[in-house]
Amino acid sequence: MLLRGGRVLDGTGADRGTCDVLLDGERIAALGPDLAAGEGTEVVDVAGRYVLPGFIDVHAHDDLAVLDPAGCLPKLRQGVTTVVVGNCGHGPAPTAGGVLADYSAPVIGRAPGRVFATFGDYLDAVAAAPRTTNVAALVPHGPLRAAVMGAGARAASAGEVDGMAGLLSDALAAGGAGLSLGLMYAPGNAAAPDELGALAEVVARHGRLLVAHVRNEAGQLLDSLREVCDVAQRAGCGLQISHLKVTGPEAAGSMPRALELLGSYRAAGLDVTADVYPYTAGSTTAATLFPPSALADGLTSLLGALRDRTSRAALLAELDRPWPRVENYLRCLGPDRILLAGFTAQASARYEGAPLAAIAGDRGQEPGECLADLLLEENGLLTAVLFQTDPGGVEQAMRWPYTMIGTDGLPGGSGYVHPRLYGTFPRVLESYTGDGRPWDPATAAHRIAGLPARRFGLADRGELRPGAVADLVVLDPGRWHDRATFEDPRNSPDGLELVVMGGRVVLGRHGEVTGEPAGRLLRRR
Repeated sequence: MLLRGGRVLDGTGADRGTCDVLLDGERIAALGPDLAAGEGTEVVDVAGRYVLPGFIDVHAHDDLAVLDPAGCLPKLRQGVTTVVVGNCGHGPAPTAGGVLADYSAPVIGRAPGRVFATFGDYLDAVAAAPRTTNVAALVPHGPLRAAVMGAGARAASAGEVDGMAGLLSDALAAGGAGLSLGLMYAPGNAAAPDELGALAEVVARHGRLLVAHVRNEAGQLLDSLREVCDVAQRAGCGLQISHLKVTGPEAAGSMPRALELLGSYRAAGLDVTADVYPYTAGSTTAATLFPPSALADGLTSLLGALRDRTSRAALLAELDRPWPRVENYLRCLGPDRILLAGFTAQASARYEGAPLAAIAGDRGQEPGECLADLLLEENGLLTAVLFQTDPGGVEQAMRWPYTMIGTDGLPGGSGYVHPRLYGTFPRVLESYTGDGRPWDPATAAHRIAGLPARRFGLADRGELRPGAVADLVVLDPGRWHDRATFEDPRNSPDGLELVVMGGRVVLGRHGEVTGEPAGRLLRRR
């Protein structure tokens, strides 16, 4: 196939201008002006279009969606050809008796009957599945911890730390891209410094990446960044900060200090980078709206506490106070800035995507009481969309030279979702790229393809050059438009004309899926 006359943004940060791209099999054979089309070569006129490397979603929660042939279509229809899963310490492997399945279900979904005794078993299952996108997988800390010591949120013993380190080493040897921490979530929030340090040393020995959702992204953001930077610096491994942002109204304006801090660690030799999503709202499991102590034994302990009159009263009182290490979002945001989703009970279907304040008003309850009852009614399986993020901080983080893009989308099969699941990459290119904005088009291609490929060790991907794997995207910049909104999130963008993976066209000019899924498991070796 010869793509004729497009504007090539090659992923290195360079704009090659009008250029032809010749594909031969699964790889790029040549780039240049007026390339000759040999006999049997299909010539596609892409004049006036951008030709870019396939986009890489470095912060995905598609751990189970990748096992479904259509599970990652919202990503493919944004131009994403590779997802990095296992983020925020959440994941399905090792399954460890399913003790974290309900707690993580609002984040990664459910797969009844799917059991992965080891992380390697999970990778084998992904390799055998018909994948919509390529997949690289981080080893999630939560399941790793639960496999050794159950769901209990307590400090690990020396023997338990050794057990986790051994499982992590095996997982990285099987092809894991690194270790992800979710220090805001149970059970990872109970990890002591010696545990984090020992695991980071394993990451360093394997030459992989430590990826961290820090404990607090609001008033204690700087201390939380120092914690993970110090762990990585002592171990000698690279560090990726997950969804770098400033949350809560009291912390607004503090992103410059966070970037200055990260810059000081880089100057001291720490290889630290970050990912960002281009929205002022986040999304997570609604269980995190209660204090971490309520999740000492996972979701079961929270639901048990909410059923008991005495412990329920104590938990509701906690919702009115600041918490010591993590942010109390119901207190600092208010119930009108928290949307709820994931309702399965027929009587609650009308609440899908509605603010907690409106739901509480409809039910004649105080917001805390309402939230407690809803979690009980839905067995804890609710998600929350939180309008929490400082918009100026988003743009400042994107201007930092070491940020890349992740959707952080939660792959709900139905109902209300955060629009980032469908709109992250079109939003970046439409709203944050161009004159006076954080990126020009060539820089955008680098940040959404070339930089992520190098950061996560994805060989021969992320750039358009001879010999690279032919994962690429053709879009019409005049029609490229983000259609996913908070009011109507399940809309893919306009203007995507072609997606090629491994030299095969997988998405056509009218958004139609063509042929069989072409994604691969990208194991690290």
